[in-house]
Amino acid sequence: MSAFKAIFVEHGYKSIEPERRIIESAGGTFIDGDQYSLDESLRIAADAEGIMLRRIKITREQITTFKRCKILMRYGVGVDNIDVAAATDAGIIVGHVPIYCQDDVSTHAIALLLSCVRRIIPTSDALRAGGWNVHEGDPIYRLAGKTLGIVGLGTLGQAVAKKMQGWNLRLLGTDPFIEPEIAQALNVKLVPLETLLHESDFVSLHVPLLPETKHLINASTLAQMKRGAILVNTARGPVVSGNDLLRALDQGQLSCAALDVFEEEPPSKDSLLRSHPRLLVTDHTAWYSEESQLELQRRAGEEIARCCTGGLPEAIANPEVLQKLGRVAEWKPNHLARWQARRTAAQANT
Repeated sequence: MSAFKAIFVEHGYKSIEPERRIIESAGGTFIDGDQYSLDESLRIAADAEGIMLRRIKITREQITTFKRCKILMRYGVGVDNIDVAAATDAGIIVGHVPIYCQDDVSTHAIALLLSCVRRIIPTSDALRAGGWNVHEGDPIYRLAGKTLGIVGLGTLGQAVAKKMQGWNLRLLGTDPFIEPEIAQALNVKLVPLETLLHESDFVSLHVPLLPETKHLINASTLAQMKRGAILVNTARGPVVSGNDLLRALDQGQLSCAALDVFEEEPPSKDSLLRSHPRLLVTDHTAWYSEESQLELQRRAGEEIARCCTGGLPEAIANPEVLQKLGRVAEWKPNHLARWQARRTAAQANT
């Protein structure tokens, strides 16, 4: 008899052999939920210790059906498609993989920014259409000497800051949880969001989707930005109000914006977010490389095996559940210290 059962309820991957090898080597039974309808896959999950998922929403009602679940494993950084509070109430750990695509997302964010600054896509399109000297009425400005504001200095925001060293940019950052020593080491000046928006020529978003970050960028905050600034979002779509962004572009408040994520994914085929001439868009692909996908699958499989054989995962999106489980002291000291520091900072900001 296997030690535990794990199911990947939906994935769409060509291969899930990395997870299968890891989980079966740990003594578990691994079930490919894509072999069943989603409803049937969720029924099978009712008596699984490990439940793995990508995009589907897991509601409080759904969580009540997971009778043996020890861990809900979200493939990715964010966990906004899981009712984390309900999982905590049920004593279920919510796992995620916050470090698998740092290089990929940070590189993509910078690529989007540079493409906007140098107007690469419209220039290429105009040239292909027979044009030349296409910037006579559309000036391009130098990158050096400008200010880049990074909203959210977690692992991804820090990766952007590291890569932008040496570009002769002034770096501003805002994050209520970042240790000042980390920002200082990255040559990032910590400022309030309002100051960052007012002083930055370029703004790159790297915050999780939380109630307090939904529509963080809206008509009011866009109006605080420097006129002609550039906005890049590789975080979560609902962090930016799409309608307010379109208005800011139409009014010239922003010169350009780049989105890898959208409030509705995919956006409707007739959405202006697909076709606005001042928008550069990609299809939520910042996370992707062949290497990052393999790392994501491997790390997720390892977390399931670790948690379902008596251990604790490396990354926990709801550390509060450890209090409910009586297992706070088991978490790695550095993880525990980071969580406690974040709680203290959050309390100070409420």
